[in-house]
Amino acid sequence: MQTTTATATPELTLYYDGQCPLCVAEIDFLQSRNAQGQLAFVDVTHTGFEAAGHNISCEAAMAQIHGRTADGQVLVGVPVFAAAYRLAKLPVLAWVLSRKWLMPLLQPAYVLFAKHRQAISKRIGPSVLKFSKRFLR
Repeated sequence: MQTTTATATPELTLYYDGQCPLCVAEIDFLQSRNAQGQLAFVDVTHTGFEAAGHNISCEAAMAQIHGRTADGQVLVGVPVFAAAYRLAKLPVLAWVLSRKWLMPLLQPAYVLFAKHRQAISKRIGPSVLKFSKRFLR
């Protein structure tokens, strides 16, 4: 799934794994809160991703979520979620995920999750995705 938004230049573009049900559920959730069109979403598993000029390799994006701000700054890992939640009007989550003093805990935990997300997703991903599609539309 490659999605664009209503704004010419979104505040944040998220690069995600479209073959991971948990990842897709998170994107569905963020899309449901994207009324202002400040977020854009790019599935890195989409045919032609590498050739589209994103300047982020599929391999890197599959290892950890990446985001690009409107001014071109690339975010990796937890800071992507902090920025996305801020734009999705989820200030408490954005605040927690943007605390520098929590990064030594949050970033390694996210990297561990990202590394094993396919196995985790096989167990709970379909249910989470089904829930998100039912209740977020």
